[in-house]
Amino acid sequence: MMHITTALVFTLASLAAGPAAAADLRVGLAIPETGPFAPLGQQVIDGFRVWEQDTARSFTDLVEGEDRCDARSGVESAQSFAEAGVDVVVGYLCAESLAAALPLLSAEGIPVLTLTVRADILAEEASRNDWSFYRLAPRDSQEAEVAAESIISLWADRPFALIEDGTIQGRELVEAIRVDLEDRGLKPNFIDNYRPGQERQPSLVRRLDAAGVARVFVGGDRSDLAIIARDTASAGLDLTFMGGDALNAPRGEAPIPNGTLAVIATDALPDAASSSAASAFAAAGLPIEGLRLPAYVAAQVLGSLAPMYERGNLGELLERGKFGTALGVVSFGSDGERQQSGFSLAEWRDGRFERVTSAAPQN
Repeated sequence: MMHITTALVFTLASLAAGPAAAADLRVGLAIPETGPFAPLGQQVIDGFRVWEQDTARSFTDLVEGEDRCDARSGVESAQSFAEAGVDVVVGYLCAESLAAALPLLSAEGIPVLTLTVRADILAEEASRNDWSFYRLAPRDSQEAEVAAESIISLWADRPFALIEDGTIQGRELVEAIRVDLEDRGLKPNFIDNYRPGQERQPSLVRRLDAAGVARVFVGGDRSDLAIIARDTASAGLDLTFMGGDALNAPRGEAPIPNGTLAVIATDALPDAASSSAASAFAAAGLPIEGLRLPAYVAAQVLGSLAPMYERGNLGELLERGKFGTALGVVSFGSDGERQQSGFSLAEWRDGRFERVTSAAPQN
């Protein structure tokens, strides 16, 4: 028997030689079909359809199931997928529906590949209960890990602050960064919080001024960082800011300044997709946005495994394979986690975030 990576190389080479037989996989798509999130469900369908058009291949069937982001829809869709005899389910955009579906689908031997759910606890539960859980989405804790690494690389020789907006998300992100930094011998010069959603932040500006910091990590949303950056600049402070994935959001009234750093999901970067995938989406007349690229990558992974699939061995194939995709190499551990970091450091330059390709200290 060939080692799985060798088999995968052979399969991909065979596909490149000419049209192949239809992928013998029935794929369930757990997506919002109605309501305000229905466009996200359509993006998942788009990603699979573009892959099929690009490769001249198709799955045996794409079975859609409603994901309303609640436990009830998770149970109902899982039951419908089992009755339809699907081999794998892709989707479940919310933790509530995913957590409800996993026990039922795992009992039927049907793996689930999520594109969006990041909560670390789900992977821990899946491991504890032996659920068949895999994800392309980055786990939440990777955001803090990449941020801490970036601070060490760029700011270790400058006084810096960690501030957060008092929300659970902001507070937990900053605390995880602080712990990681201090475990590696680097302490922030100033730690503080602020009240979010304010039109001005004068008291925070005074505290940052008194602390004498040059760099500030903001655990909060884009609009708050924009206000803080505006007010500190007006006060004559020359500060560089960094934030998390929350900065990758629609622009507000106040702009964020050029040079603002952000740890954001890699697949949201303008150069994330390979040139061949970009060409495939362009040919289909679709922008690469939202869930289209992750869905396309999921189709690539499953499509490459289909010729080797036998009922019940898909999890083993996923865990042992290394897949060349539009996002680069993708592989999964025995815990179902994607082994490559799904976050990257980016810089706001002239109206968009661009990947930071080096970690040279800033002046």
